[in-house]
Amino acid sequence: IVPTLITRTAITADADSAACSKFVGEFYAWYLAHGKNADPLRAALKSKKANFSSELVKALNEDYKAAAKSPGEIVGLDFDPVLNSQDPWEKYVPGKVTKRGNHYLVEVFGVVKGKKSAQADVIPELQKVGSKWVFTNFIYKHDGKTDDLLTILKQLRAERNKGG
Repeated sequence: IVPTLITRTAITADADSAACSKFVGEFYAWYLAHGKNADPLRAALKSKKANFSSELVKALNEDYKAAAKSPGEIVGLDFDPVLNSQDPWEKYVPGKVTKRGNHYLVEVFGVVKGKKSAQADVIPELQKVGSKWVFTNFIYKHDGKTDDLLTILKQLRAERNKGG
């Protein structure tokens, strides 16, 4: 006989993983739709600000302000951090969900002509705040290296602050 507590914990974790995956899938569909005629990240920071942690919102807005002060120069992000690309795929689908402490990592794959990318294009990190899911970071894996949005934004800020 399996103790009830373990069963409930497993059921809660499965339900949270499924809910997290659903949230990511719906957000990416919305994001792509809003990227057709405008900057989807700017739109998301306005109309879906509650979907991002306050730390992420602050860092992204700071990056936008720095870029606006230096038109014609790249002083901030030069890619879409939600999609981890400059040229989006036709659609994005959530894959494997991994729980790490009180955070969830969701592998997101680009899809073109019905074919899913071989590896995750981006791995959003989320946390449940009350009953809502919130993006806390975006993780990128390239050529055996791992990077993340918050670290990239901190590095860009440091370079701007030292005038480089």
